[in-house]
Amino acid sequence: MKKLNYTEFQNRINEVSKASKIFAPLTNNVSKAFELYQEVLAEEKMEVFISTSTGGNRPQTPIDDYERPKCPTCDVELMLRFNVEDIDGKKWNTSWFCRTCLTDYYSDKTVQEWMNELQRRNVQEQ
Repeated sequence: MKKLNYTEFQNRINEVSKASKIFAPLTNNVSKAFELYQEVLAEEKMEVFISTSTGGNRPQTPIDDYERPKCPTCDVELMLRFNVEDIDGKKWNTSWFCRTCLTDYYSDKTVQEWMNELQRRNVQEQ
């Protein structure tokens, strides 16, 4: 299954929330409630399960729609962290973090500034 972009993810959350509110009296199983919602009320069919093969259990963020810089040491895509503090206690707006070598690259840029600077991913990559 393709990875959802931020807008698709938000739409999915809204639909699951509606399903839960409407069909909660019938079942305590969110997947079943969502299936019922899809059969009865949904305007378009959505898959019940979302693959975590690309993102793992990490929550999706708006920055997922952009090309991420790669770690100069490991050559893997870096993760963007917000409102971080370095070892000396200095606060930074953002930090690019490598999950492989555990290195932080601190920045005063905001998330919006990074989004303005980074190139958008192709829809087919997601």
